[in-house]
Amino acid sequence: MRHFDFRGTSIAYDEAGAGPPIVFLHNLGGNRHIWRAQFDALRSTHRVVAIDLIGYGESDAPDGGYTIENYLAMVTAFFEERDLRDVTLVGHCFGSALSLLYTQRHPDRVRALVLSSPLTPSTLRPTRTAWAARLGRRVRLDSLLAHVRVPGPLAGLIVAEQLGAEGSPHSSDIVAHLRESWTEPRRLMVTAAISREIPLLGVLDDFVPPTGFPPITTVWGSRNRVLSARAGAALNRTLTPARAIVVDGAGHLVMVEAPDHVTAAVLAATTGRVVDS
Repeated sequence: MRHFDFRGTSIAYDEAGAGPPIVFLHNLGGNRHIWRAQFDALRSTHRVVAIDLIGYGESDAPDGGYTIENYLAMVTAFFEERDLRDVTLVGHCFGSALSLLYTQRHPDRVRALVLSSPLTPSTLRPTRTAWAARLGRRVRLDSLLAHVRVPGPLAGLIVAEQLGAEGSPHSSDIVAHLRESWTEPRRLMVTAAISREIPLLGVLDDFVPPTGFPPITTVWGSRNRVLSARAGAALNRTLTPARAIVVDGAGHLVMVEAPDHVTAAVLAATTGRVVDS
């Protein structure tokens, strides 16, 4: 693990390998370890970097700063500090939204995009997760939530909601790690604060990539209950991805449940090869 200083906030990240760079951005409630299978599989042929976003994993969780603009500024500063160019940028959920927003501003630094379950108002709206996001936007309890820990059983339910069919071949150690991470201090505060920013992601619902925009791959689990795969299919009509992959039976954590599918999609994005949907 390494650290990067962003305006006094310590950002944790892993970096390994050499070759064409791949950068991984995680979801709300997750951390860089959701990409462990892809990180380990690709480090022998690529320079791989997995970042803990502000407030998650082993990055600092300050009292404020949980805005889209601040996260984009962090990603921008990280790319510049590490001299990252011609990057395959891989995001999940909120990380996908950040990846797409960053590429809109800096298309010259991005070779290709892999967007796993991209978070937008339209992909969130049809799901049970949407009511919690609306509550987080309307009720400001940041100072209280900073001192509230999610009980272990509830953390288990939160993670279970992100998985697909019972018995799917997900990695038990990563699932256990995610359950534990949900019990960490400030986890609810950070997620509630970011939820107030979700309406600003509405710009992605109408985004049509211009000519020359880096090619996009989208990846969805067919049993995603956190975001709507059906709404994701509608989003693809405007994103016009070069590849639209649906992993049958997987849920929200498709990179954990079907690691080989996602690794193959990322590798194909770096080379331009076609993979099966």
